[in-house]
Amino acid sequence: MINPVDILRFIHSKKYSPMTAAELAEHFEISDAEYRQFCNLLQELEFSGEIVKIKQKQYADPEKVHLLVGALECNPRGFGFVVPVKEGSGEDIYVSEEDMGSAMHGDLVVVRLPTKVQIPGKWKEKRRSASGQIVNVIKRVNELVVGTFEKTKRLRFVAPDDPRLFRDIYVAEEVSMGAQPGDKVVARITVWPSRHLNPEGEVTEVLGKEGDPRVDRRSIIYQFKLPHVFGQRVMKEMKHVPHAVSEKEIHDRFDLRNKLIITIDPEDAKDFDDAVSLEKDGNGDWRLGVHVADVSYYVKPDTAVDKEARFRGTSVYLPGEVIPMLPEFLSNNICSLKEGEDRLTKSVFMTLDRKGYLVKAEIRHSVIHVTRRLTYNQATAILNNETDIDISDEAVSMLRNMAYLAGVLFKNRLDRGALELDLPEISLKLDEHGYVKDVEKIERDISHKLIEEFMLLANEMVATFMYEKKMPLLCRIHPEPEEDDMREFAEFIRGLEHTRIDPFKSRHLQSLLDKLRGRPEAYTVNLVLLKSMKQAVYSAGEGRHFALALDHYTHFTSPIRRYPDLLVHRILDQYFSGELSSPSVHDTWMNCLLDWAGHCSMTERRADEVEREITKLKLLRHLEHEVGKIFDGVITGVQEFGFFVQLNRYLLEGLVHIRTLSDDIYQVDKKTMALVGARRRKMYRIGEVVRVKIYKIDFLKREIDFIHCGNYEERAKHGKGRKIAEDARE
Repeated sequence: MINPVDILRFIHSKKYSPMTAAELAEHFEISDAEYRQFCNLLQELEFSGEIVKIKQKQYADPEKVHLLVGALECNPRGFGFVVPVKEGSGEDIYVSEEDMGSAMHGDLVVVRLPTKVQIPGKWKEKRRSASGQIVNVIKRVNELVVGTFEKTKRLRFVAPDDPRLFRDIYVAEEVSMGAQPGDKVVARITVWPSRHLNPEGEVTEVLGKEGDPRVDRRSIIYQFKLPHVFGQRVMKEMKHVPHAVSEKEIHDRFDLRNKLIITIDPEDAKDFDDAVSLEKDGNGDWRLGVHVADVSYYVKPDTAVDKEARFRGTSVYLPGEVIPMLPEFLSNNICSLKEGEDRLTKSVFMTLDRKGYLVKAEIRHSVIHVTRRLTYNQATAILNNETDIDISDEAVSMLRNMAYLAGVLFKNRLDRGALELDLPEISLKLDEHGYVKDVEKIERDISHKLIEEFMLLANEMVATFMYEKKMPLLCRIHPEPEEDDMREFAEFIRGLEHTRIDPFKSRHLQSLLDKLRGRPEAYTVNLVLLKSMKQAVYSAGEGRHFALALDHYTHFTSPIRRYPDLLVHRILDQYFSGELSSPSVHDTWMNCLLDWAGHCSMTERRADEVEREITKLKLLRHLEHEVGKIFDGVITGVQEFGFFVQLNRYLLEGLVHIRTLSDDIYQVDKKTMALVGARRRKMYRIGEVVRVKIYKIDFLKREIDFIHCGNYEERAKHGKGRKIAEDARE
């Protein structure tokens, strides 16, 4: 079969004139038997932005015809951006609503480039004179849309849950499946939108009434197209998985069953990926063992369970439940490193000197028998001498040594230039019906940091080993941030703190974060810094991790819940078996990893977004009966239209609209990062602690509006409190 490089070289050549697929096949002398595969290859090149299809179904070089292939990201206000799929294709292209054609949020599109584009950033206020025009949709992602069914005297329609799908879908009565106003439904689009017309569709499923926690869960699963049910072929394969570790397999592995090995995990954990051990050798050096579930022994390539795991990419952790990557028999049983059970593992042994620097490392196929399972709370209580839990003195001593070593490793990590962001999280406790009964802040105490440091080190050691042995690499990379973004962050800090920092020196950044720790504005600064940096992704080949300050890093320690870790385990299996020495096996990995890296990055982002959305929705449901109550919060952002406040207890952000600030005329002062009154010079500044009253919750947009209590009380004295509703967010 022809090499795609030859196709691109021909299409990008100066003498090339646009050709159809048939004409290209004739040029490259493609046989009839290979023609379908050749067309699939052209489609892959089109999806990757290397070529475009123009009129008469001819293929062309995008640059020559002033076109670009990218994913459309829409804003709820009606405009959007086309994000290029091909690296190095330039900045995102702004597209106005009238230039979107039939495209919708998430679609893969071809956009005609504007003659002049001057757009400083993706989601800032835009100059709308230079808009790209979408000329073709090459891949649609919104055939099924989840939303709320509504009707008027003349129309029936579905209002999409995703605000980025900003056009309602018209539905005829005969294809509405008897849906009633307020029902959550799944609609299939049958007629795509045009410049002046909304899409049309039909209801395919009525999920239930708005507000039911089970309906909320199903709605978000459908909205994000999240696979959540294992098929019959997968479950059939589970019947052939052994229920216990065989004596033969134990004989072929490094037997660690008599070693003191523990797990430390959350209270409600069921899938235990990793366990740890620590000893001192005769030289006084530490011998740290990180033992990871050997999932690749049970999940073989291209089986039904492997294909499903690859498709899912990751487990998704929702409040009160998990949508697992692997079936429960694997994730919660034979692969899970349960206390008191023999389990197959891959062990990374790292010998470290007294100062925490690596002396040597090795990777072994092993079998372990976890001595003790501890929760994070138990481990922390033991380390703080706050419990009388029944545990051996040997285990307590090992745990204390682990805490000491983790502290040394943490210090070394910061000394080499790593960043340690402090972004608090919450955990929702649900009742039997799925409603929130309590909200707890997750404290990253010493036991969390202990496990984190050991897992980081193990991942680094595996990545370095694979690099040195010239294996195919699936790296976890964090690219260097853009200079402009970091300069903007420095300007933000200068306005907020009246201090100058060098944003290109990680020690300056970490010093700033340490200085702000515990202050109200700390969360905002950490979040702005995170958004100023690029996103960590999976990559086939070498790549540096900026935040960790590492040249080589991968994901190895969580193969039960992350597919990239499982791939790394398989590569190691083939290296130790000798299969990887075959050029064909090596090349097969190199060809596959590029696509798999992109797919796993996508599934990771999807899982994060699902978790954020369902957590936000459950919090909004929880606060539905708290409208009118006052809460403490901190100002996290200021805009021309108001300021954002994050509630301290719930870490939920909402807007105080500028129209509710009736005591003055306010404008943004970028130097002080504040809204400033023109007459009284009163300021609302990032990091300021405020008290706000919940005014309105919009479940459709998943937004919450606040009223600053000072202004609310002041207006109430004059009998104007009821008028605040008219000043709410437009």
